[in-house]
Amino acid sequence: MENELIKALVTIVAFFNRTDRDKAFVKDANIDLEATSFQLFVTIGRMQPTNVSDLANILGKSHSSISRQVDKLENHGLILTKDADKDARIRVIELSKLGEDITNTINETRLKKIQTGLDDWTENEKQQLLESLNHLAKTLKQMD
Repeated sequence: MENELIKALVTIVAFFNRTDRDKAFVKDANIDLEATSFQLFVTIGRMQPTNVSDLANILGKSHSSISRQVDKLENHGLILTKDADKDARIRVIELSKLGEDITNTINETRLKKIQTGLDDWTENEKQQLLESLNHLAKTLKQMD
């Protein structure tokens, strides 16, 4: 059963991490980003405030590659960076107002797609799913 659970989780994660879906959302928002920059942008939105090292670890990229992409996103006005209070070598990264607006558009589009996909689910089924996902999230958090 555990292997089936893992397979289902990988399917869910893959659904949310598909850059081709996200690129379609970005196209609707009228911005143009490379696939690698867009993946970084979405990850910043999910993790903010964050830093280059954490992003490099999450995305499996080098520190210098992420740093260059962060510079591009900042030049496009999508993110803001500042030196960390305790260590000026660390850049704290957050979405700008424009970045937040674009992220909201992406999230709204994603939510509409999920709602459409769950149209034939009962409210009870949705509630059960929510409770199970919250339980799983709590369990995974404790494993950190």
